[in-house]
Amino acid sequence: MMLTAFWLIAYVVGSINASIFVLKMKTKQDPRTLYSKNAGTSNVYRILGWKWAGLVLISDVGKAFLMSATAVRFLSAPAQIWVGFFLLLGNRFPCFHGFKGGKGVAHFIGFSLFPTPLFTVLSLAGWCVGYLFFRRSFAGSMVLVTILGMGLVLTSGTDFMGIAGVIVCMGFIIFNHKTNLLALISQNRDRDVSDKAGDGL
Repeated sequence: MMLTAFWLIAYVVGSINASIFVLKMKTKQDPRTLYSKNAGTSNVYRILGWKWAGLVLISDVGKAFLMSATAVRFLSAPAQIWVGFFLLLGNRFPCFHGFKGGKGVAHFIGFSLFPTPLFTVLSLAGWCVGYLFFRRSFAGSMVLVTILGMGLVLTSGTDFMGIAGVIVCMGFIIFNHKTNLLALISQNRDRDVSDKAGDGL
């Protein structure tokens, strides 16, 4: 009963999308219709700049952190991971915004910050490395999510429920970025074909 209550609360909390509220307040527009069409920090940065993107990031990370800090008082470490999943689910399919939201990266950062602060810091460094290498924000996010996943596995021990929860959370975020991943793979394939053609000249 307690776990079910946390799942529902986490879903509702995740459904409150700061980027949509900020864009509608500032421009009366919806981030889901502009640029990358993603209701998240990166898209707010493209539209309004660092100031408002920072506000959205702090809001998303902060509420996820508070959700994690509350869950740890009542639930086991493996069960907490599944609360994090429902937080991601609410962010992706928000009941307050027509079930179309963000991709969950900021929420994953905030939720991981309480149980594994060291890996959270390392993940931010990983984001920078991924971004500098690929020059794409989502690539940095994939590195970040991988590092956070490792940290969460360590905190949840070898419990199957915890490890399964981490895998589901990571898989969910990666799936949310499938369009970006396919575009990157396609671009690299086209570059390989171009390079081979060039070698023949």
